[in-house]
Amino acid sequence: MEGDGGIPKQKVVMDYPMVVITWWDAKDGETGWHSIKDIQKEKLATCYSMGWMVLKDEERVVIMADYSNEENSNDGGRHIAIPAGWVKTITYLNKDYKEDK
Repeated sequence: MEGDGGIPKQKVVMDYPMVVITWWDAKDGETGWHSIKDIQKEKLATCYSMGWMVLKDEERVVIMADYSNEENSNDGGRHIAIPAGWVKTITYLNKDYKEDK
């Protein structure tokens, strides 16, 4: 079975859920002089990352955006480790995925 351009189609079978993580990150203020009251109003940056969640523990959540099983190597790419305390929400995109508690 071939896909576009003669590339064989392969079904990606992953034991990891596809997620969207909403998380807070540090945010720099604008360069220059500002009143302390304005500086105190500075907000955190809200970030969104999507990928396969390959690890979730008390310390961190790790997701990866790319997966390769070329020659059964099972490699991942474009990954990020987010401190657990920075995570606001995890939205599971796999409708049938049930997280083990």
